[in-house]
Amino acid sequence: MQKIIAKINLKSIEDNARAFRALTGTKLCAVVKADAYGHGAEAVACALSGEADMFAVALLDEAKAIRTAACGRPVLVLTPPSDEAMADELIVNGFIASVPDLKTAELICREAGRLGRPARAHLQVNTGMNRYGMNASVLGKVCKFLRSCPLVSTEGLYSHLCSHSREQSERQRLLFVRMREICRRYFPDVCCHLSATYGALLGREFAFDMVRIGLGLYGYLPAGAEGAETGIKAVGPRLKKAMKVYAQAAQSRKYSFGEQGYSSPENERENLPERLTVWRVGYADGFFRKRKNGMAGAEKNLSPLCMDACLRRGGSRPGAMTPVMTDADKTAEALGTISYEVLCSVTRRAEFAYDYR
Repeated sequence: MQKIIAKINLKSIEDNARAFRALTGTKLCAVVKADAYGHGAEAVACALSGEADMFAVALLDEAKAIRTAACGRPVLVLTPPSDEAMADELIVNGFIASVPDLKTAELICREAGRLGRPARAHLQVNTGMNRYGMNASVLGKVCKFLRSCPLVSTEGLYSHLCSHSREQSERQRLLFVRMREICRRYFPDVCCHLSATYGALLGREFAFDMVRIGLGLYGYLPAGAEGAETGIKAVGPRLKKAMKVYAQAAQSRKYSFGEQGYSSPENERENLPERLTVWRVGYADGFFRKRKNGMAGAEKNLSPLCMDACLRRGGSRPGAMTPVMTDADKTAEALGTISYEVLCSVTRRAEFAYDYR
């Protein structure tokens, strides 16, 4: 085995999904973009097909990858289509298009008419993040246009919270309520969703008709979410971290002379090891290059990571496995980043091993 191994507990992901459903009392949209935050999108979608009401991905290719695994559940593509080819693929495959402006609405309507196929859409509105979405001033115009397009089914309205400030989130919530009122004049049954994992912790007034849970599915809560104390107390203890990553010992040797990996100012020149082990994991596998890189067991690292190898103090049996990522929060804290980045990175070249227990 030359790849690192990511051991994923799918039962934990299912249990995490149930915890959020119980917390919010709403429909659940399972976010499986970026290969399900590094956990393997097809396997996760299949495991959650009985729990999720909908799946969300960032890219059209990600939607196609989980089409079978989603078992008929609708798939929302969060990035809006930018041209006719993308719009056509969304329509032909029955995926839900995100519509952030009138231009995209016109594109979807035009292509649905040309293909003679129905199209599905969720409207993206801007409540303060300024990433995707239309402002309230144009929402009515877009709704009026789409109501005149018989082949386009406008099924949803959504936005995204931009910070872990409860005060800022409340301002966004109030604006979203006003936009919901505008939209429902045209589409009374539209499904409204504002909150991802953080918003789901803020209380049922933030849940609306559905929540989009990403990070929480995999056993983590957003850094800086302390303002959602009540929700964290309710769901936090029930969450289970679903992934651990392991590397294999490729060679163990007695240290005799020279460097310990590539020469670097970080190399230790004193207290040289009697033995060292080469572990088959490096920065090409998604771990950070620097010696103190947040990996489990990084205190034994003798030098910065090579592209495909990590040199550590101490001997080991060739073929033995050691954990190199057990808690993305701890790794992220050591690196000054967030658990999202760690999870999306560390299975870049991994082989997945799934457990349903």
